[in-house]
Amino acid sequence: MTSRDLDIIVFGATGFTGRLVCDYLARTARTTRWGIAGRNRDKLEAVAKGLPHPVPIIVADALDPAAMDRLARQTKVVCTTTGPFARYGEALVAACAEAGTHYCDLTGEVPFMRRMIDAHHARAIASGARIVHTCGFDSVPSDLGTYGLQQAFRATFGRPATTVTALFGESSGGVSGGTVASALGLADEAAKDRDVRRLLANPYALDPDPRAARPPAPDDKMLGWDAKLKMFTMPFVMAQVNTRVVRRAHALAGFPYGQDFRYREVMSTPGSARGLAMALGTATVLGGLALVLASPRLRKIVAARAPQAGEGPSVEAQARGHWKVRLVGEAGDDRLVYIAADPDGDPGYRSTARMLGESALCLAHDDLASSGGVTTPSVAMGDALVDRLRRAGIVLQPA
Repeated sequence: MTSRDLDIIVFGATGFTGRLVCDYLARTARTTRWGIAGRNRDKLEAVAKGLPHPVPIIVADALDPAAMDRLARQTKVVCTTTGPFARYGEALVAACAEAGTHYCDLTGEVPFMRRMIDAHHARAIASGARIVHTCGFDSVPSDLGTYGLQQAFRATFGRPATTVTALFGESSGGVSGGTVASALGLADEAAKDRDVRRLLANPYALDPDPRAARPPAPDDKMLGWDAKLKMFTMPFVMAQVNTRVVRRAHALAGFPYGQDFRYREVMSTPGSARGLAMALGTATVLGGLALVLASPRLRKIVAARAPQAGEGPSVEAQARGHWKVRLVGEAGDDRLVYIAADPDGDPGYRSTARMLGESALCLAHDDLASSGGVTTPSVAMGDALVDRLRRAGIVLQPA
């Protein structure tokens, strides 16, 4: 890495999550050289005025490849929150891969990630750029949770778990305009393109070779019961992203858990009458959401009434937020439960800003042994990011 003017540039700093990342870096990265970027100088200056220390401002349009190239060459790391990434992300990834600049984002858009792998993985390997998608609630709890569980499983039983189930349980949080725009954009893309629908249905969509023969891994579609944890389970809306990221990490790492390793994700509720009612209610909501996303007319209604760009949950709502994931690893009769959680953070925003901010700091400052390429949080940063997140208040530990 050649000398750069800055360690980190937060691109999309005027968006809802971008402002949260800036606030986080302002509190925790006092010795880091970082700046903010976006296409509107007035909005960037308003963000800068709200920070306790002056930061450089870079005006750049995500749709201008030359501007993205100049931005990438000014910094060691670009940390971006500018979505929908299918619309605004491709030129920046290309610029970072070419310039050898590390990159992290919070996208959950599988087709976008697939395109970046196909277009830029080889170039990023050559330049040394670590292109790391899904550094927020999509998909740090899943990816680093599986990584941490397998380390604990090996230490306890002398072998890796052959199956891992992640149960997303107690949580509370809100929705921002950017999240809604990304979800609606992905639904539009799937509605128009049969290849996108096929990709979304492929459980190995993000593997180096998504067509290679692999064990069946269908996403859960029904209510279920975990007899060992005594909890109800149901489909999880983010599983279609997180499971693909975990499987890509396993493939990039050389299949350390075995060629037949299986990973699945579900939501969970307590094994009580109230828990059953919660499970049924959640399943009903998810069914309604699927109907909305399948209808162009309903998508337009949601787009008009949902939070708009720059809007999101209040500071008070974020402070009340929390999340907890139980990852259960098994191999034969051996079984271990691992916890990933944040007891003090809205999953999609306050907690995601912490995870994304620490990912950027890790890429900028830590001595990482990983190579370049379009990769995942666990493969790119591993123990270094686990240690950072633990210090930041994220729980990653055996139960």
